[in-house]
Amino acid sequence: MEHALKQAAREALLGSGLRRTPIDALTRAAGISKGSFYLLFPSKEALAVAVLKEAETTLRAELDAAAEGPEPLRAVLEHVFESVATHPMLALLRDPEELAWLTRSLPAGALDAELADDAAWFGGLIERLRARGVRVDLTGEELAGIGGVALAIEQGRGLLGPARDAVVRRIVDGLLAVAG
Repeated sequence: MEHALKQAAREALLGSGLRRTPIDALTRAAGISKGSFYLLFPSKEALAVAVLKEAETTLRAELDAAAEGPEPLRAVLEHVFESVATHPMLALLRDPEELAWLTRSLPAGALDAELADDAAWFGGLIERLRARGVRVDLTGEELAGIGGVALAIEQGRGLLGPARDAVVRRIVDGLLAVAG
């Protein structure tokens, strides 16, 4: 039941967006009752967070894999920018209206807790890289914040036009010059 509901949410994200999709449409697509929805999730926003947490788990595994290559910091930075730009489940974050809808509905302190979790995870990744002899002059908070920079770039993609990829390459090269 929960899996089917999350799948319906993922499909809604790829369509008109989760914010615009009524709970009735999600439950119909999942083949469950509206009452069952509320047994699983207190709100549509809570469902969105659950779907994003699954995507986060996948992305963290991909970043760990990227960190195993010959240029690990470059690979991690490039993957952050690429995944924010292309990962289908991150469409919720790339759309400013969807992001505003989600962040307005989060319980007090939830966003701060998520940012702290990201900083801790990236801090662990940095420590793993340093243990392998890779120079990383960034903190976990700074590396996690680069994801926010990538998100801002995607939200303003129209302002960058065809220069977007070159801008991202310059940002990555600049970060490597001072931090790697």
